[in-house]
Amino acid sequence: MKSLTLTAAALGLTVAATPAFAGDKAPTGAVSLSGLDLSTVEGQKMLDQRIHRVAREICEVNKTTTGSRLPNRNVRDCYNKAVASAKQQVASAIAERQRGG
Repeated sequence: MKSLTLTAAALGLTVAATPAFAGDKAPTGAVSLSGLDLSTVEGQKMLDQRIHRVAREICEVNKTTTGSRLPNRNVRDCYNKAVASAKQQVASAIAERQRGG
């Protein structure tokens, strides 16, 4: 799988996953949190959209391969794990900030 890095002045999150194939260098992507107010539903939706966009880019979801328009299993797994990992990191960072950390 590939990795997704969230960068923000306040949060500084890093999300990592295992490369899809041995020897693959895991690329990263940046999700900007600038201009988002995560205490609002709108801000949370915008962050979710940014996470999904970057996950699609780094996992090459839209890359077409000969014979199929559907992403293969490795691509889907990469995308799902990158999104889940990013959301877990965001939730952990928000919880830590709420505790005063």
